[in-house]
Amino acid sequence: MPPPLTPEQLAALPHDDAGPRINGVVWSLTAISGIFLALRLYCKATRSKFWWDDWVLVAAWLAIFVNSVLVSLCINLGVGKHTWDFPLENLVEMVRIYTAAGTLAVCASIWSKTSFALTILRLAKGTAWLRGFVWFLIISLNVFMGLTGLFNYIHCWPVNKLWDFASEGTCWPVDILINYDIFSAVYSGVVDVILALIPWKIVWGLQMRKKEKVGVVIAMSMGVFAGVTSFIKAYYMPRMTAPDIYDMIDLNYWSNAESTVTIIAASIPVLRVFFNDVKKSVSSKQHYASSSGRSEASKRSKLQQSGATTLVDDSELSWEGKMRILQTRQIEVQVDEVETKPYGGGKFSL
Repeated sequence: MPPPLTPEQLAALPHDDAGPRINGVVWSLTAISGIFLALRLYCKATRSKFWWDDWVLVAAWLAIFVNSVLVSLCINLGVGKHTWDFPLENLVEMVRIYTAAGTLAVCASIWSKTSFALTILRLAKGTAWLRGFVWFLIISLNVFMGLTGLFNYIHCWPVNKLWDFASEGTCWPVDILINYDIFSAVYSGVVDVILALIPWKIVWGLQMRKKEKVGVVIAMSMGVFAGVTSFIKAYYMPRMTAPDIYDMIDLNYWSNAESTVTIIAASIPVLRVFFNDVKKSVSSKQHYASSSGRSEASKRSKLQQSGATTLVDDSELSWEGKMRILQTRQIEVQVDEVETKPYGGGKFSL
């Protein structure tokens, strides 16, 4: 154990506190992903129906939300400060809470990626080999990343040895734990990239306009960014053994980003359908107003000459010395789903 620092040595050291910054980043990502998820659920509720991928994604967001709460509690205990500024009386409580937060981050990552994989399964109907491959990715991802969450608790025995360093017990060599966590994070990123590429094969076999195909596959390929966050998290894993706990703060960012970015990426394809509907609706109303404006003058002229009652743009008009609207009706036609001939049969819908 190194000798205690003198006041002069301690004053010369940095005394940063990254706690507020960690809180800002973690809660911003959690809130943004929550907005995307809420919009996704609204689109599903108004245009389709909920399926397993929606419920699993909700579970993922709830897990990352609780994770953010626990991270904030750890910040109140001293996380974000340098080792020499950390209040040692909070160490046991901080490690206990931080372990639970890490496990929830792993669960959120597993469930968010599983949700997107389940969405891919819906699109791969009638393609047995592709469905089998996606199921392999789902099962292997849950096993490998699930072990990461399990190892958080069983790498020391008895369990209280995890946070009570003075108690009797044994722990695995820290290199084993870190190396496995790196492998798990890298595998998670690889799965994200593969799942982002699979829609290109599925959608490219559909009878759709090329521009529409490109839009769909780009929207469904946002999972690549989730893969990038997994690779970056793997890069920061070795810092878990850094002498200064301040060097571990980046792991808080990327552990949260891995799940929140996946939730956002999984929601974008559904939101694309929603925004396309809004765009078409606005465009149709503008075209309708433009067309009716050009023809209204001629229709009114004919109406004045005949003194008759007719329908103009579905509005019932009458001539009684002046033009008067008696009744207005607006008809809106909305297409919820377009049936096409897909890759392997069935319908293309999210």
